[in-house]
Amino acid sequence: MAARALAELEAKYPDDWRVVWARGIASLATGDDEIAALSFDAVYDAFPGEPAPKLALALCAEILGQLDNAAEYYRLVWITDPGFVSAAFGLARVQLASGDRAAAVRTLESVPESSIHYTAARVDTAARAAAVRARLRDRSPQEELLADLGAASDQVEALRRFGLDPERQERLATEVLGSALDWVLSGSRGADPGRSSLLGSQLDERGLRFGLERSYRVLARLAQRGEERIELVERANRFRPRTWV
Repeated sequence: MAARALAELEAKYPDDWRVVWARGIASLATGDDEIAALSFDAVYDAFPGEPAPKLALALCAEILGQLDNAAEYYRLVWITDPGFVSAAFGLARVQLASGDRAAAVRTLESVPESSIHYTAARVDTAARAAAVRARLRDRSPQEELLADLGAASDQVEALRRFGLDPERQERLATEVLGSALDWVLSGSRGADPGRSSLLGSQLDERGLRFGLERSYRVLARLAQRGEERIELVERANRFRPRTWV
């Protein structure tokens, strides 16, 4: 029905940019990504200064695997109008997909604290491109991680002060502490003698295990479902270091 209505509008108003835009949205929704890109490109030609066509073209390019084009469109929008935080998220996604983790972190951290999306920029649960997670996700424990572990720890602490909800705080903490534990167990060592702890846990196997146990027990108390609570308690028990008591 929607397709028929759109076809009627196209026949009646072939030069109306709103109809062309609607065709782009509809094509994107049905997976006709190339048609969507052509539609948005036509709108962009008509309104080259508007951010919406650039964002739409960036998304199409990202979907089509044209990462350089996607990054350029996202960057244009973000530089021109920092109010479009979705452009920062998109640019960071593309930078991560291109293997430029450091650039993705810089992009996410460029979201100003005054933005209502400030917390989301640090903890993006949808795009896997949040600054904290972008530093550590898919990293090998053999890499030189100490600087990123320290920066991620500091960001989580800042988010706590900023008012991030307790569940997301602890989930982020488990990611940071878990990466740190893998790093320590791999035998890796950094060059920062001033960093002896992360998120209140000593930067050694015993301290990190206690930190992970604590975070998982907090998550268990916050869990809404019984099955999830049991699983989190079991994780806490697995990380608890052996003691004589």
